[in-house]
Amino acid sequence: MQTKVVIGTLSFMLVMIILGLAALLEPASLERITEARAGRQIEAGAVLFNENCVECHGVDGKAQQCIDYSGEEKGCSGLPLNHYAFLCNDPSERMAQLGWTGSKSDLIFQTISAGRPGTLMPTWSNQFGGPMEEYQLEQVTAYILNWSEDPALCGDDVEIITVDWPDSVEDLPEGDETSGEALYQSAGCFACHGQIDDPNSAAVGPHQANVANDAATRVPGMSAEQYIYESILDPNAFIAPDCPNGPCNDPSQMRLDYGGVLDEQGMADLVAFFMTLDGGQ
Repeated sequence: MQTKVVIGTLSFMLVMIILGLAALLEPASLERITEARAGRQIEAGAVLFNENCVECHGVDGKAQQCIDYSGEEKGCSGLPLNHYAFLCNDPSERMAQLGWTGSKSDLIFQTISAGRPGTLMPTWSNQFGGPMEEYQLEQVTAYILNWSEDPALCGDDVEIITVDWPDSVEDLPEGDETSGEALYQSAGCFACHGQIDDPNSAAVGPHQANVANDAATRVPGMSAEQYIYESILDPNAFIAPDCPNGPCNDPSQMRLDYGGVLDEQGMADLVAFFMTLDGGQ
């Protein structure tokens, strides 16, 4: 009888030790399972992004190298997503600009789901007539958010390089309109504003064939050159009234990072080119 009691006691103690070890190891196990699931989501999201999003947002989401469905390079018409202003800090600069009070994940998920009216961003959720199911939207969201884990993008030691732009366009170097015309293509301006000789080619922003005249009327007391200059640096300083699909979106859908992409000579060249676009007058 005494032997049975001892065996029972030892068995009970062994079971409790096993349960205790399991309890200690459970959080680590759950963490590994969660990390593995997150990894699979990101991998699946990368495939979906490369199949559906690089045409507008570019390879790696930087809106620098865009590829159409035939494999040819084209101008990027989407905003950069793999970008400090979009992903870093909470709220990020883009969230603050939009007045978004929810989470970054929700902003990305809802934008993919419902698209952006008045832009080329379509609806992707099958709830709104798009091709993707909810789990696929979550995968693409996870892939985009994963870029923020890159220390080179959002790390504490990242130095945000900005050009100390002069207040006045008159302080820029002399511009070359031919170089500006080439930059209009290489910087992807045509993707939203269209080709100058085709008024029906503008997809998102106003067509620019008459911009030299239009710019002179936008802000009282501001020259056309100054208006163009400020509009490139800060697209939200003045929202043009009319875009190809109706009233222009506020905030602007134009890229916000040209102030960090262009140098002073490139800016001067673009302004010089735009000032030749007077509708043939």
